[in-house]
Parts: sequence; structure tokens; C-alpha cells
Amino acid sequence: MQIFTTHNREAIAAWGEIVLLENIAQWLKTFPRVARPTPRGMGDDCAVLPVFGNFSGDAAMRLVTTDSVVFGKHFDAGVPARAAGAKLIRRNTSDIAAMGGVPADAVLALIMGGNVAQDWLKDFYAGACEACDALGIELAGGDVSSGPESFFSATLALTGFAERPLLRTGARVGDLIFVTGTLGGSILKKHYAFTPRIAEGRLLASFPAGAVTACIDITDGLKKDLPALFPAGTHGDLDLSAIPISEDAHALGGNLTERAFCDGEDYELLFCLAPEFESELRSCWQIAFPSVRLTRIGKIAAGAQPGVPAFRNAYEHFKS
Repeated sequence: MQIFTTHNREAIAAWGEIVLLENIAQWLKTFPRVARPTPRGMGDDCAVLPVFGNFSGDAAMRLVTTDSVVFGKHFDAGVPARAAGAKLIRRNTSDIAAMGGVPADAVLALIMGGNVAQDWLKDFYAGACEACDALGIELAGGDVSSGPESFFSATLALTGFAERPLLRTGARVGDLIFVTGTLGGSILKKHYAFTPRIAEGRLLASFPAGAVTACIDITDGLKKDLPALFPAGTHGDLDLSAIPISEDAHALGGNLTERAFCDGEDYELLFCLAPEFESELRSCWQIAFPSVRLTRIGKIAAGAQPGVPAFRNAYEHFKS
């Protein structure tokens, strides 16, 4: 059996990212001692693993996530090396934020061609270390491997901790849907110049159990990420006029609502909240984050109707 195929129907591109992940999950299920169900196994922003210790006075759960930046895919020559290094750290930390946790330690692995410039790589590491310093992350090592010429990929494995992790699953009919910040137009700068919503996620996780019923960070776009929060047999009853549009989306023009749903790499928190906690959340939010926009964009409703408008597809690996 060959690793590559010239037959399109036999290639993973025929599946796309969503079907690929579904298949991997099925393959892993045949090894139950190796692959546990979510949240310990695949299916959430981070894997949630047990750990014993003192974390704000309580036993904590360990969070583990991994993500990459690849030249030509996640950044291009127009992005400064320091910004590319910072993006690697921040986009992984955004996963920790979506679980209501705090980041801890990381290892960084590189695969790159021999023609990567020395000064560029030095600046890449400077940006990564500056972001780690700002976020309280200790970079503990990693790996370096040679790859094809003019190729660069950096992968971070990041750990964190949470007392009570927020999961993607758990939303119920009637729960309200909220989003932080503004959406769309990230290609202008936000896709690398953003601040992970660590403090905001910690606030959400501090509410009583059953208040914040599901949470995710928006990476591939609202159109793709929002349905991940819908329980089976439900959909999102959305107020499209409430969708918070970014200034960069306005600058780019076009269908602004579609940009908010499909541009992706917003790195904002998208979460569901039991309605009886709305007033308390808004009050706490105004005190803690007066400059961070918080918008209710809809609610979870019964019935498996389309939950998002029929815009162009959001980003999907192997298809987009």
C-alpha cells in the first residue's frame, strides 16, 4: 500500500477534515485502553486528564492541547517572524482559555527546510518566548527535524490546569448563546495579533456548575464552530442583527455577516449560558472586562433545523 494516491476519491481530501476526524475517532475506539472518550479523549478543545494537587485549594484537572503554525497556511511572508512565533503560543493558549483553564508548560517541535534564514528563526523564537512570558508558560524543550526546502512548521504541545473544565457538550434547549469580542476580518491582522481570553474563560469557569453549559474558541469560523455546541436534535435560534462585526471586517467589505461567520481565526470565546445566570454574568463581566464586548447572539432551540445561515463554507482542512 502506497502512502500517496493519484486517485482523488481515495485521498483524504475527498473526506475533508470533519469526516477525517470522525474516521480517526472510530479507529481509536477499537483500542479502548489506548483512547478514552471525551473529554479525556479526542472531541474537545483540550484533552482533560486527572491530576492530584493543590490548585486554588482544590484538586485540578490537567489540560493538554497541541496545535501548529505552517508557513503558507497559517502565516505568510507578510507576517513578521516574531508575530508568527507569538501566534503559535497564543492559538494553543486559546484552547486552554476555552476550557476555563490556565496554561502551564509546553514543548515545541520544528520541521523545516535547510534554507530557513537564521535571523528569521531567532526572531521566531523571540516572539514565541515573549508570548510565553506574557502568558505564564514555561517552554521546556522540544524537537527539531529537517524537512523539504522552503518548508517551515512549528508544533506546540501545551499543558494547563482547570478546577472544573468547560466542555463543548452540555448545552440544553433554552440556553443562551454568547460570544466575546468581535468577529470577521482576521486576515488583516487579528489572526496573529490577538490576546487569548484566559481571564474571561476563568470567569466563566468560576460560575456554579450548570451555568456555562458549553464553550469553544472560534478558530475555523462561527459557521463551523457553533454547531459543535448544539446537542442532538437542536439548533441555534440566532439574531443575525446582533452578530458583533469587527472593524477589520468593515474595512474589507462584502457581506459582513458572512465574514463574521466564515472568516475564522477570531480566537473569541463562544459559549452557552443557562438563562437564569444572564444578569449575574453581565454584572460580573462589566466589572472584570469593561473593554471586552459580550454579545448574546441567540439561544438553543429544539428541532434539528439548520443552525447557521447558508453562507460560503467556513475553513475546513483538506477542503478549504
